[in-house]
Amino acid sequence: MRLARDTWIIMQQSLLISRRQRLWGIIGLAQPLYFVILFGPLWERSLRMSEDESYAMFLPGIFIEVAVFGTLFAGIGLVSEVRSGLIERMRVTPVSRTALLLGRCGRDIVMLLAQAVILVIVAIPFGLPLRVVPLALTMLLMAMVAFVATSLSYAAALVVESETTLASLANVANVPLMLLSGILIPIAFAPDWLQWLAKFNPVYYAVEAARALFAGRLVDSGVLRALLIVGAVGTVGAGWAVRRFSREVS
Repeated sequence: MRLARDTWIIMQQSLLISRRQRLWGIIGLAQPLYFVILFGPLWERSLRMSEDESYAMFLPGIFIEVAVFGTLFAGIGLVSEVRSGLIERMRVTPVSRTALLLGRCGRDIVMLLAQAVILVIVAIPFGLPLRVVPLALTMLLMAMVAFVATSLSYAAALVVESETTLASLANVANVPLMLLSGILIPIAFAPDWLQWLAKFNPVYYAVEAARALFAGRLVDSGVLRALLIVGAVGTVGAGWAVRRFSREVS
């Protein structure tokens, strides 16, 4: 109960801080909107799909793109908090050290889900078929992926303690993870050697699972495989992040 209470308090505080930085949220939403509005229509022509098929396959990939690449830079804000002494001051409070991480992750997930809702609203006029249950399950998977990515970002921030270094690391990871995930172009259209490389990319499995869920294939084997991979990576990442937070604040 204490962990849940502390997590809720930290999440509320973090959301209040984010409300004062609305421009940052708008900037974070800009790139996914560009993809939906400017890149999405290209799928219909280049892959010879109908509007329904195009956005039903394209948007779930964008959800995962938002979940991963919208949180890789989350740790940058934490670096400034460490430098300003905010994390240091947490040592004298009784708040759970794990809640310091979970509350921040919860804030990031709430903001990403809000962005996903906006993306859905924008995509509907382009022909997106709206199915509530598959959409809700896809967003649930998105939240799981976001928790993994944001945990790793916060842990890395406490290791490097530099905004520039963390941003460089995130950019280095960004491009191969995106290109080998099938977000922009399905990996099925790639050469055999790229398809082989994609199997080492956890984001690829998340994208395939999101498309299966959005299509209503709830018992697809790819969904279970993605849950196992995301769960394994998330357990390792969250464990590492919690240890770093505990060491930093203890």
